[in-house]
Amino acid sequence: MKNKILFAAGLFCLFLGGLYFYPSQEQEAVWTSVDAPLAESDERTDGSYFTLYDMDSNDAIEYMSRVVYEGDELITSDNRHYQIMTIDGDKAYCRYLGSGNTYSYVPVGNEEVLSVEGEKKYQAVAIYTTHSDESYVPTSGTESKKGDGDILKVAGVIAEELEKEGVEVLHSENIHDPHDVNAYQRSRKTAAQLLQGAPAAIIDVHRDGVPDPDYYATEIDGEPATQIRLVVGKQNQNSEANIEFAEKMKAYYDAEKPGLIKSIYMAKGNYNQDMAPHSVLLEVGTHTNTLEAAEKGALEFAEALPDFLGIATNEKAAEQRFIVNSDQVEVKKGMNGTTKSILLLVGLALIGGAAFMFISKGASSR
Repeated sequence: MKNKILFAAGLFCLFLGGLYFYPSQEQEAVWTSVDAPLAESDERTDGSYFTLYDMDSNDAIEYMSRVVYEGDELITSDNRHYQIMTIDGDKAYCRYLGSGNTYSYVPVGNEEVLSVEGEKKYQAVAIYTTHSDESYVPTSGTESKKGDGDILKVAGVIAEELEKEGVEVLHSENIHDPHDVNAYQRSRKTAAQLLQGAPAAIIDVHRDGVPDPDYYATEIDGEPATQIRLVVGKQNQNSEANIEFAEKMKAYYDAEKPGLIKSIYMAKGNYNQDMAPHSVLLEVGTHTNTLEAAEKGALEFAEALPDFLGIATNEKAAEQRFIVNSDQVEVKKGMNGTTKSILLLVGLALIGGAAFMFISKGASSR
């Protein structure tokens, strides 16, 4: 009898643990724990940067001022998928995994929607800035302004444009200085507050630190602009949902705003993305670009975001269709995060049931 009680207690604990580690990918499901993981630096502090190389061709494929690790992954602007295998000083050598994003976007058009009085036809977008000091040297003469970084203005451009399109915006201008290893722990409280509004997405706005001003530079409608890199952390229970979110985002923008999304970097780290699916970190240009160019890139990003998210604004709703590139499924994943979690719980239940029957049989035979 005692064994049965102990086993039942253990099975109940396994069940609760399964519920905790099962990350729903529905928009309303969020994780708002403010218990932060251990802090670690995500940026180089020596003023240098990493160059990522294709280990077969030895061609440079990406530059990165953040700290890179073996196992990190990259999807380039032209949708080549790599994984870092070895690091030698400032050089990271990457294995080519395949050609193409896992997802392709097939636009099927926008349709006018009849508004229903009193019906809320949109969901919020949450925006904040962990490294609130980040600035653009050509504009401000410095790469860091404590308490008033240029990056706050870039985030503000995204928020203002979304509001113009009729989207509810949860925008925090909280300052999380200093720019140190504990910045994400400080911004975690801000993210937790924003997530109380159940946003469709939560976005942390940054800029890169690669010194080459041409690296992110582009032109949109004849005006200087910057490209945007998407960064997703791999060390949390929402990583697969967030990677899928970033891949779909790039596929959409590749179709609607070609060239705006520079790449997707899947990094060792958390970036507070364990708190919710549909979390993404943006790097809007680099510190050697102008603030005006970064604001133009941010504006272009914001213009397309409501349609990508499927948020119905006051005037229109976008219908979306994403297809899976079958030749890439085996490279990236055979099943999505939700499916894996369900199978895990089913497996635990089957193992628990079998163990219970075994113990019951043993007890009855005594």
